[in-house]
Amino acid sequence: MGAGCTKDHFIQDAAEAYIVYLLQAHAVENKVAITDDVAEKHNTFIQYCEDRDILDEFNKSIYKENIDVVIDKFILDLLAKYPNRKFDFVDVEREFRDKKLKGDFIIQFEDGSLISFSLKNYKKGFDRIQLCSGTWHSFLNNFLFESAGVGTFFNPFTQEVFQGCNREYRDSLIEKLGYDALKEVYTFFDSINDTIKKFYTYGEQARYWKNVSAQWKGDCAAYGLKAAEKIISALDSIPKDMIKNRIIKMAGLNYDEEILLVGNGKYLCSLFNQKYAQILKRVNSTESVVEYITNGKGLLFTLCDSVGVIVNIEVPFTLQKNGAWHLPKTKY
Repeated sequence: MGAGCTKDHFIQDAAEAYIVYLLQAHAVENKVAITDDVAEKHNTFIQYCEDRDILDEFNKSIYKENIDVVIDKFILDLLAKYPNRKFDFVDVEREFRDKKLKGDFIIQFEDGSLISFSLKNYKKGFDRIQLCSGTWHSFLNNFLFESAGVGTFFNPFTQEVFQGCNREYRDSLIEKLGYDALKEVYTFFDSINDTIKKFYTYGEQARYWKNVSAQWKGDCAAYGLKAAEKIISALDSIPKDMIKNRIIKMAGLNYDEEILLVGNGKYLCSLFNQKYAQILKRVNSTESVVEYITNGKGLLFTLCDSVGVIVNIEVPFTLQKNGAWHLPKTKY
C-alpha cells in the first residue's frame, strides 16, 4: 500500500547503473580512469533493463533525462575538484544495501581511497523531498525495528529475524517494547489490508480495471487519509529522537556519504556545494527537531532548528496497484 509501482522502481534502479556507465565513459574519455571497463558497465546496464523489459521505457524516462542533462557538468566539477587524479566509478548499491549502507555508487581512487554517493533522482525536482512509505506496516515497523531486509526485521531482544507480516509475533514485540497503544494502529492497517485484498485481489468484480477504476480512486483518497491520521497518532507514542533519526535515514540525509540530487534540469551535490553540506550538518545536529502533520493523503515532516526550517519531506500514503492490472497512465 505504498506509493509508486514496481516498474517505476526498476527504472529508477536502472538509472543507477546508467549513471555509473556514463561517468566511467567520461572518465575514460578524459584519460582519468584507472580501468577501461566502459563496455562491461554498459552491458550491466543493458542486461538489467532487458531482464525486466524496461529498456524502451527507461530511454524515454525522466530519470534518464535527469542524468543526461547534468552529467557533463558533474564530471567537469569533479575534474576541477580532483585534478591530476585517476579514479573509477563503481555501482555498489546491492553490496552496500546488504551491509545496510546507503551508497549507490562510489568513486574509487588510485590510492585505494573512495567516496560514496547516494543518488536521488527526482521526477519533479528536489525543491521538496518526497519519499515512498513502503507499505503502511513497514513504514511504522521501521521506527521500531531494525530492518533485516525487504519485509523482515530483527527482534530487538534476541536479534532473530522475523517477517513483518507475522501479526502475532509483531504484536508480542510491540507489547514487550512498551508500545501497546500502537497495536490498535496495526490492527487497523491489518483490517484495511484484508479488505483491499478480498475485494481487489480475490473479488470477481475487480478482475478488470474498468470495473473498479472509480472506486479505486476513491479508496486511495479515503484510505490514504485514514492511514496518515493513524500514523500521526502512532508517532505521538514514539520518542521524537527515534522519529527524527528514522526520517533522516529514509531521506538519505544522515550524511554517511555524499548525496547527489538530480532533477528538473539541475543537480546538487554535497561534495561541491558547501551550502548543501551545511544543510546536512544542520539536519544532523543535536539542535534539530522534527515536526509532522497530515498532508492530504500523506504526511509532511519538517526538520528545523533555531535558525528555522531546514527541509520539508513528504511521505504519501496510498494504495499500491503494483502491476495488478494493465492500466492507463493515470495517477491517483
